[in-house]
Amino acid sequence: MTEDTKRLQDSSESEPMAFNPEQSSYTRMFLQDVLLNLKVGIAEWERHPDKRQRVLVDVDCFMRQERHEGTSINDVLDYNRLYEYLMTWQERPHTDLLETLAEELADVCFQDSRVEACRVRIRKPDIYWNAGAAGIEFHRRRESRNAQAE
Repeated sequence: MTEDTKRLQDSSESEPMAFNPEQSSYTRMFLQDVLLNLKVGIAEWERHPDKRQRVLVDVDCFMRQERHEGTSINDVLDYNRLYEYLMTWQERPHTDLLETLAEELADVCFQDSRVEACRVRIRKPDIYWNAGAAGIEFHRRRESRNAQAE
């Protein structure tokens, strides 16, 4: 079992991802540890108008793919599209919850119709002096989102 396969299985205990690596070929596009300085949080000290804090974002997008074919950026999932979107967060007004940001990022992932599942993880590495980070992680599948919309 590869490290990525183990990570995918370990990270989805409560809700399985759309892709079972043992049953389906897939492509995983990811951005890892994107560092942003954001106005985010519900604590009084986090709400100060000039207060920004470091936030790390990971995002994985999955699409079924037996074999890569093509030679153009249009033939692949474009991580730059997500990176550019994340950079806009640094200009946004204060956001109370990391969950709001994560759902918005998941929506952007699914703008590419080939994305069948995504994982979004957002963490604050400086929130507690004696913890590596605090944060949230969402796993979303396209079919789950479509069922909720109906």
